[in-house]
Amino acid sequence: MANLATGTVTLVFTDIEGSTRLLRELGGRYEQVLEDQRRLIRAAFGARNGSEVDTAGDGLFYAFPRAREALLAAVEGQQALGRHDWPLPVRVRMGLHTGEPMSSATGFVGLDVHRASRICAAAHGGQILVSQTTRDLASDLPGEIVVLDLGEHTLKDLPAPEHLFQVLAPDLLREFPPLRSLDSRPNNLPRQLTTFVGREREIGDAKRILASAPLLTLTGPGGVGKTRLAIEIAGELLDEFDEGIWFVDLGVLTDPDFVVPAIASAIGVMPAPGQPILERVIDHLRGRRVLMVFDNCEHLLDPTARTVDTLLRSCRLLRVVATSREGLAIAGETVRPVPSLSVPDPETAAPDELSQYESIRLFLERAMAASSEFRITDRNAAAIAQICRRLDGVPLALELAAARVRALPVEQIAARLDDRFRLLTGSSRISVPRHQTLRQTIDWSHDLLGEDERAVFRRLAVFVGGASLEAAEAVCAGPPVDPDTVLDVLSRLVDKSLLVADTEENEARYRQLETVRQYARDRLVESGEARDTLSRQRDWYVAMVAQAEPEFFRGVESGASLGRLDREHDNLRAVLQWSLDEPGQERQGLQLAAGLWRFWEIHGHLSEGRAWLEHFLNVTEGEVSALRADVYTGAGILAFMLGDQAAASVLHERSLELHRGRDPGQIAEPAADLQALQVEALGPIELIGSSGHVTEVGQRPRNTPLVADGPGDGQGLVQELCGLFGFALTPEHDSQAVERECLAPAVPRRSKRGDPLL
Repeated sequence: MANLATGTVTLVFTDIEGSTRLLRELGGRYEQVLEDQRRLIRAAFGARNGSEVDTAGDGLFYAFPRAREALLAAVEGQQALGRHDWPLPVRVRMGLHTGEPMSSATGFVGLDVHRASRICAAAHGGQILVSQTTRDLASDLPGEIVVLDLGEHTLKDLPAPEHLFQVLAPDLLREFPPLRSLDSRPNNLPRQLTTFVGREREIGDAKRILASAPLLTLTGPGGVGKTRLAIEIAGELLDEFDEGIWFVDLGVLTDPDFVVPAIASAIGVMPAPGQPILERVIDHLRGRRVLMVFDNCEHLLDPTARTVDTLLRSCRLLRVVATSREGLAIAGETVRPVPSLSVPDPETAAPDELSQYESIRLFLERAMAASSEFRITDRNAAAIAQICRRLDGVPLALELAAARVRALPVEQIAARLDDRFRLLTGSSRISVPRHQTLRQTIDWSHDLLGEDERAVFRRLAVFVGGASLEAAEAVCAGPPVDPDTVLDVLSRLVDKSLLVADTEENEARYRQLETVRQYARDRLVESGEARDTLSRQRDWYVAMVAQAEPEFFRGVESGASLGRLDREHDNLRAVLQWSLDEPGQERQGLQLAAGLWRFWEIHGHLSEGRAWLEHFLNVTEGEVSALRADVYTGAGILAFMLGDQAAASVLHERSLELHRGRDPGQIAEPAADLQALQVEALGPIELIGSSGHVTEVGQRPRNTPLVADGPGDGQGLVQELCGLFGFALTPEHDSQAVERECLAPAVPRRSKRGDPLL
């Protein structure tokens, strides 16, 4: 992208009219048509000092430092397109607006960009429309170019009508149908007073679906933007449904008997004596190409589904877009979950790359609307990225957070997100009540759940990294939830958009958006079930780790177990932390940590693993057990791998002391066996004893495993003694190679006493 003009600039959007039809009729030749169209426009615009900002779909987005040059470039671009020999007629609409958009390394953002885009969308193929500001600034035009006043028009997402003008010039078409504004087609779409950000892919997908399917249902959790997306889709289809687009808000209804009367009211049908109102609605819609939008169906799902089914079966040309937190489950329905807006990774995204993310653009636009002086800077960029990430890219949450910039810097907003339900409350007096606070939005969904659904919903909150089916069944079962029904309840929560099912891998995982999880966590605490649920979760992970632990010493065969632990690592961290914080849970936490040190070692979590092990050693001080000795062993090995040999020696000594306290005779001969070993592959090495005395050891026969003694404790003693007599390497030795030798898989051997070894 070229360096963009700053300050006052004229923005130009272009778009091919009927591109879908052209693609269908031209097939493979359309690619060349698209390339020729772009080449001709780029040549005309570049000659007038225009800078290309973006390529969106079939159109282009340009910026010019002067309004006059932009207008002349548009005329010359249309003339070039008119002279070209096309296989089928190709007509391009153009829209111009002059303003002061906010610029970044990835383009322009702000209301002026939306205004230019909407002006272009109102034009027909071959037509050039300009705003009042562009018309006023484009002075001293050639005499053959005339600007025709078209009056005021209501455009999508703009807070006030726009005064528009058409540019007339030689070789350009002059006569067009009425502008493609909201005023020109019968509809009752709610007027939107804020800009619409992103969702290009979802809108394109919806238009393709409705070209053949009768019903599209947009699903998703509260606040994700279902209603706004449905209105935007409908607005994009005004030309396709010239007999009407009608919006029916079911969210205000509580009685199922009012669904059909609400539809009749929206389309202007009056009751007639002796004729059911549904028949009147069908008679009115039959034979008409009409799009209807049914908003907020979830609390009246059954009556709405029956009514929509009847209408679609009776009215062949009718199309329906529905929004709901779950699908209508009727014939002909296509369900599309509405995703959150795209979010950056605060750790890796550079400040000048942030505006490419939808969540960032929405936050910036709403923050600028709340405080005209607000801008993204190098200082606050990381905090803005953190806000968008932690709010899961949910539009309602982002808008509520952006409204706070009037009173708080974004850094402070980000710091307070742990208490988001108090922070994110709305100040608008006319908002829908369930959208005035984040909590009320989720309350709306929660209140529609059955008792078993509510129980599973709140218990899932203990999983910070999502849950496997087996984990969810183990933790979420219990009155009023039968263990055999957990899967069914999980499926219903997915259907109701309160749970996300990740099924791309071989094993399904279920997760809640972070905002939903915090709400569910509060509900879990209120229910009095938190301790029991967390205990069940802890017990399940202790058992899972115990099952996986023997696999750590099977080489490549351990991959599946290690991968499973890696997927569960966030949950394991949470369980370990709870075991530290909750009185009386230290012993179980110690057991879990003891089973994990090898995983931490293999996956490189050396510092973290050592910290967890030492935490649990500190809180279990005074206990004499093999389990605690194993934890000292793991801590010593991780300390050694971190290069802290002094600490490693102390930790290993303490492990041996615990072993001696249990059975003094168990240690002596294995220690002697270990000191006698030779490492052929690595050459001469040195072993450091606990006193610091250095003993040189010669060659170890290749592939000779270490020895150990004692029933059931052999592997642990091998590791312990290997760690105690830690290798002090000469420069030619590889510490990881030495460790691999030290922890080589055991094969049957016998000790000096003739007892079987590992």
